[in-house]
Amino acid sequence: MDKPQAHPIALWLRAALSGRDSLTLRTLLAVPIGLLAALATTVFRLAIEQTEHVLFGRDGDITELAAALPWYLCLLIPAAGGLVAALFLRWARQREQTDGQQDYMEAVSEGSGRIAPGSTLLRSLSSLASIASGGSIGREGAMVQLAALTGSLSGSRWAEPALLRQMTACGAAAGLASVYHAPLSGAIFVAEIVLGAISVDKLVPLFAAAVSASLLVGALGSDDAPFALVSQAASINAADWLLLAPMALLNGLAAPLFLRLLQAGKAAFRATGLAPTWQMTLGGLLMGLIAVFVPQVCGNGYAPIIDILGGSSAALPLALILLAKVAATACMVGSGAVGGIFTPSLFVGAALGTLCAGMAAQWHWLAHPDTAQLAMIGMAAFMAAVSHAPLMATLMVFEMSMNASLLLPLMAACVMAYTVSRALQPASLYEVLNRRHSRQTAVQAVVRHTMASLLEPAGDNLLPQHTLAQACAIFERSRTRYLYVVDEAGLLLGAVSMHRLAAYLQSNPGDAGQAVSLMLEPDFPRLPKDAALDDAWQLFAGMPLERLPIVASIEHPQLLGVVTKRAILEQARAFRTLAS
Repeated sequence: MDKPQAHPIALWLRAALSGRDSLTLRTLLAVPIGLLAALATTVFRLAIEQTEHVLFGRDGDITELAAALPWYLCLLIPAAGGLVAALFLRWARQREQTDGQQDYMEAVSEGSGRIAPGSTLLRSLSSLASIASGGSIGREGAMVQLAALTGSLSGSRWAEPALLRQMTACGAAAGLASVYHAPLSGAIFVAEIVLGAISVDKLVPLFAAAVSASLLVGALGSDDAPFALVSQAASINAADWLLLAPMALLNGLAAPLFLRLLQAGKAAFRATGLAPTWQMTLGGLLMGLIAVFVPQVCGNGYAPIIDILGGSSAALPLALILLAKVAATACMVGSGAVGGIFTPSLFVGAALGTLCAGMAAQWHWLAHPDTAQLAMIGMAAFMAAVSHAPLMATLMVFEMSMNASLLLPLMAACVMAYTVSRALQPASLYEVLNRRHSRQTAVQAVVRHTMASLLEPAGDNLLPQHTLAQACAIFERSRTRYLYVVDEAGLLLGAVSMHRLAAYLQSNPGDAGQAVSLMLEPDFPRLPKDAALDDAWQLFAGMPLERLPIVASIEHPQLLGVVTKRAILEQARAFRTLAS
């Protein structure tokens, strides 16, 4: 059958987007994607609010709604939410057996940028059930996934894979910007973590999508910074600076523990042997049990952050709320609930910053530390330590707080926390980032290979006193094109060519008893043991050789062995596979 002809508009777009002004067109294309993404996240947010109203009978913050419930409903509603979420998730996984993996990060970073709508919508409904029933999990995961879907659908019928990946990335950046009212950091998040590169060609369309999404969300009546401080012009004081290093260290130490606890939660639920449906039901039940005693664990952690920044006193100690929140989040994530842990991580950082400020004030280490500002810095530090994306974390909290005086301490705290966390736990919160780091590590390992790591024995060598006849006999035994000539100390003097030797003896058979020095090539190529792969490749590409002699150094040419062209080609293939 003949391949169907593409639509003329699609052909025009492909031609225009591959031309000289493609960046301008891609930027213009990102604007409607940003608007669609903002609509998708707004619809999802309204769906959460309406579902909560149906479940709890009134509107309000989820922590307040949970606190007003009788204990048995506090147990049953999250468990029922987990059951419904599991049913939607099972349906989504059945669709994914034919549609493939649908996570937007993988679609952009490692795939074609195509996201199937069916399984994505089912996963979003699963997340909606978990969130609306009070689950201790972030809503941003499903919202950004839906936003990315708008970008994927916008170009799925006509865009080439490279362009479709960028359109999907624009949708994700717009989704994050509309959730947190942070267009700059939304674009940086996608560039730094998902795309793995920050360049003008990639950032400009992301900025356009994020800005258009933020403008539409503002026009719909939600344009306030989520965690804006009352004293936006306040500056960080000396006491806060003195607490910065220990607080960043604490966050850097806590982040690996947090990630390991989440992994332990997943392992614990798998160890139960229950079907995934009942694992999620059990996760909701356990989270509800914690919420009976600590209702602040319900939801993504937004309300407790607002209380911390506003200086509101809680009925329970903050340290208890923190431990309960981490345990509840581990139950939800471990059971397999669909959602993010971005906002829960922000709460952990805010709580750690507040606790540091409280201890300093109580034990009279420092006078009058600014609790709210240190909580904001703690949010960024913990997010940088968990995500291994310090630039994104710095900009995210800066934009969400609208406090310019925080930028410098945010940078310092994020760098310190990230450095400590990366040293203790190389793995990040995001699997895409972990796989990219693994590939980069493997590529660097290949690039760092020196000739010493690829050495093979040189085989038979010649001494200067060997005769040409003896060299012929050794050539017949070794079946190699060149034999290396070394002195008594093992220093490489040069090489003798089998073809030159055979041609010479054919013309001069009476010289068979002459020493091999007669045929010596003293300038025969050699490489030191610390030479790089590229050095060997250049020699092999320029000469018809199958192996190269490797010496200790050019100044002290002790023959150590040989490196073959086959070994160099294997390393080149490994590099190409890892780098692609």
